[in-house]
Amino acid sequence: MDDSLDENMKLGEIRQYIKQRGDSSLDDVATHFDISKEAAKLAVEYWIKKGKVQERGAACGSSCGGCGSASESYQWVNEEQLIRWLS
Repeated sequence: MDDSLDENMKLGEIRQYIKQRGDSSLDDVATHFDISKEAAKLAVEYWIKKGKVQERGAACGSSCGGCGSASESYQWVNEEQLIRWLS
């Protein structure tokens, strides 16, 4: 497993993956692209800063964060969601 986002691992591929799925956990991204969770998190954080992805919290649906075993979940932000959020 490669821990870095090299030339073969483009940010656009991760963007497209999350966009197609609608939402995805950090584990899903890391597994799909065969990268570490840390590398997946860096890529997802890039898209969060660009306003294209938002964090949804624990993938289990709980907001407590108490178990420590839940994976972080992320959602693609479409234009309509962004407009509602800014209004």
